[in-house]
Amino acid sequence: MTALLTGRPGRRGLAAGLTGLAVHPAGVVSAMALILAVLPGTASGKDCGSRAFDRGGTCTTFRAAVQQVDEIARTVLVAEGGKAALVRVQIGKRTLLSRGYGESMEGVPASPRMHFRPGSMVLPLMTTLLLQLQDARQLSLDDTVARWFRRYPNADRVTLRMLASSTSGYWDYAQQNEPFQKVFQADVFRHWSDDELLRYAFAQPLACEPGACFHYAHTNFVVLGRILEKVTGQSVTSLMQRRFLGPLRLRNTRISKRPAIPAPALHAYSTDRGAYEDSTSWSPSWSVGVGMVMTSTVSDMIKVIRAIGSGRLFSRSARRQMAAALSRGLPGAPPPTLDYGLGIDVANGWLFQNPQANGYIGLLAYLPPRDIAIVVENTNGPGVPEGRAIAGVIAKKITQYLAPDRPL
Repeated sequence: MTALLTGRPGRRGLAAGLTGLAVHPAGVVSAMALILAVLPGTASGKDCGSRAFDRGGTCTTFRAAVQQVDEIARTVLVAEGGKAALVRVQIGKRTLLSRGYGESMEGVPASPRMHFRPGSMVLPLMTTLLLQLQDARQLSLDDTVARWFRRYPNADRVTLRMLASSTSGYWDYAQQNEPFQKVFQADVFRHWSDDELLRYAFAQPLACEPGACFHYAHTNFVVLGRILEKVTGQSVTSLMQRRFLGPLRLRNTRISKRPAIPAPALHAYSTDRGAYEDSTSWSPSWSVGVGMVMTSTVSDMIKVIRAIGSGRLFSRSARRQMAAALSRGLPGAPPPTLDYGLGIDVANGWLFQNPQANGYIGLLAYLPPRDIAIVVENTNGPGVPEGRAIAGVIAKKITQYLAPDRPL
């Protein structure tokens, strides 16, 4: 129930990687309270000294945790048939582990320095920008699309909040959109413009009336990007660079809709068209709007999720709004163990995203009261079903170890 970008244009559920999500008695109902918790720290407040941390009420040495997390990543990747995995885990400011597993391609070991496509991992930056502009009173999440684009479907009824929470009713240009999928499959190297993508989306019937259902659609974020440009008079690319890439020191993150990935690059693979093939150079231009298609590393993505999850990028009110359970109870909504807020999922106190794009499969997650951040990126081997989220399996098992009282 996340902003999921799949190798096959279309949305897949979380079952592949995050089945059987455990729910703490507090449940996701208390997610907003967790966001507002004092950081860093732990639920129990146990003082474990400088060489250990509180692992759900038990002091565990960092050395022991490194060994266990390493074993989890290594074992799961082999058992699941993965090609490669990049894993970075951070507790507070301390990097617990940053390693590569398997091979990027034959004879080339995977390395945490490798660049990959983070896909929807970056969408919370867009919704953060939206909340920043609301804090500055340049817009309101309750403004309608008609303020900027009157000719879009239901423009006078769809609000910015609906766009960011995927409750606008707009159909996706990729998922369950056969005309688009046929064209995509015929030429995976085609460069797509935002205008082309919106034409495919708006040619389809609405999923529902505005606010009446949850239907994840990339369409929402393309429209949001255009509105942000209208409000600020700047391109989304410029806004991302000036507000996030620079201030957060994301030195290994690049914005481009072009297929090139900086070296060293993690190679991706897909069976989307039948044969198992290298999909690294497939065009990413279909995935999200201009200014949001990026390449990055696990070290940069850790900075992103910690900055967003800690709430230091916007007001306390904005933090509550980002994690609000806006999808709950609506047709098409995630299962009861999950909620979708503004461009991000909330489950058992964790904030997370688990995208897939052109053979790149990832998950980034953050637990605010423990200041635990996890980024996993993986590629699949030839025998793995398309869309199998091994990154989700690795991350889930890591959270079960690091936060046994509050696993993802």
